[in-house]
Amino acid sequence: MIGLTTRNPSEDVVASAFIATPRGECPLEELKIGDRIITRDNGLQKICWVGRRDLTAQDLSAQPHLKPVLIRAGALGNGLPESNMLVSPQHRFLIHNEKAGALDVETEVLAAAKHLVGIQGVDVIEARQASYILFMFEQHEVILSNGTWTECFQPAEKVVDGMGAEQRKEIFALFPSLHETNGVKAYQETRQSFDQNRAKMLVK
Repeated sequence: MIGLTTRNPSEDVVASAFIATPRGECPLEELKIGDRIITRDNGLQKICWVGRRDLTAQDLSAQPHLKPVLIRAGALGNGLPESNMLVSPQHRFLIHNEKAGALDVETEVLAAAKHLVGIQGVDVIEARQASYILFMFEQHEVILSNGTWTECFQPAEKVVDGMGAEQRKEIFALFPSLHETNGVKAYQETRQSFDQNRAKMLVK
């Protein structure tokens, strides 16, 4: 899962991420290793790792592809998410739509927030600072955040390469198989991932 807290000078946005647990919804920033989370495919799963990356205005200016995406309440259809969410551009949502059958794919697919930008209620925003919060399970999982199904953190090769040295060291210590040639590739995503054009077709 990649969540976000941010300071935004351009608009008054109230957005928080709340994760479904057996004890009810828990604010993202309060999650810790060992907490049990409700997953779509494998029941209750314990968090194995939690990470955070803080970005300054200078960071976001130098790397505009990291600017947060605002998903407004109801933007994904059927009243979801239940409240505003701020996420990283790469963070993926589970989209369920019968239209997927016409595209010859499963009816449930993953779509990155950046590929949903342009849909009413989904926008990249300017922020003075941002803090991305990530957590992992033993395998890639789909979880409930603000009432909608989203992914937990998946250590794709390019994502791990872009992390700080300390976070990489910690992840490799917890998941030594990621050191192997096919280790990261073996951490399979739970659903097929859609590109921008196909993702927008499903949400419309």
